[in-house]
Amino acid sequence: MNTLVRLFQSPRLWITSRPTGLPYQVNSSITTTAYSADQSATNSKLPEKPKRPINAFMRFLQSVRSSLRAQHPSASTPEIARLATAQWQVLDAKAKSKLEDEYKKDQAVWLQKNAKYLSELTDDQKESIRQAQQDKSERKAKRECRMRAKQLGKPKRPQNGFLLFVSEHASKTASKEDNIAQVKSLAQKWAKFTDVEKKPYNSRALDALLKYQNDMRIWEEQMVAENNLDVIRRKHILLPEKKRRGDPSASQ
Repeated sequence: MNTLVRLFQSPRLWITSRPTGLPYQVNSSITTTAYSADQSATNSKLPEKPKRPINAFMRFLQSVRSSLRAQHPSASTPEIARLATAQWQVLDAKAKSKLEDEYKKDQAVWLQKNAKYLSELTDDQKESIRQAQQDKSERKAKRECRMRAKQLGKPKRPQNGFLLFVSEHASKTASKEDNIAQVKSLAQKWAKFTDVEKKPYNSRALDALLKYQNDMRIWEEQMVAENNLDVIRRKHILLPEKKRRGDPSASQ
């Protein structure tokens, strides 16, 4: 069910406001491309960037990962990394030095290749890379802000009427591919519903939405009081009024 929720809360689903004031109306057209055609075309024109070599520890991790997996078949990836770190800390200096030398040698080669790669980029390609890096940084900042807000107890947005309908009729054990097919089928069924048929779901969704809005107001007031302004929606932050021209206090 979580897969269905993520799918229909993603920007790939077109959602428009209902003229009746009910939470949402679902458009059954679903896009599957994550990037625009212009972005894909720009990225395809960039030459292949030299791959930065991995450091000494990562080389060691790669060499022991298989044996650690065999010894600890139920261990997670972070647990395998911790086990490898413990072995790395007691590894003899000669073995470490060999891995360090390999890394330094590959690093020197990479620096030369990367310098050549950068020197051959056009201005448009450099701008495209700069923009991609900026977009990546902004996405990371948004993820970190969402995680921080969640840790601070931000209320969770409730499901809309359509998702409530899906929750009641979709199989909870279907595969990802079957989930997508299920949702498309249910979206088509929902689109044919009359307002009367949708009303029970939309009414529940509206009640939940009103409660969520009240919970958000209380939570944001608490965040302001605690000076956690970075997790507040900007339109809800009260900024000081601009001083009017001619106000004597403006020059103070």
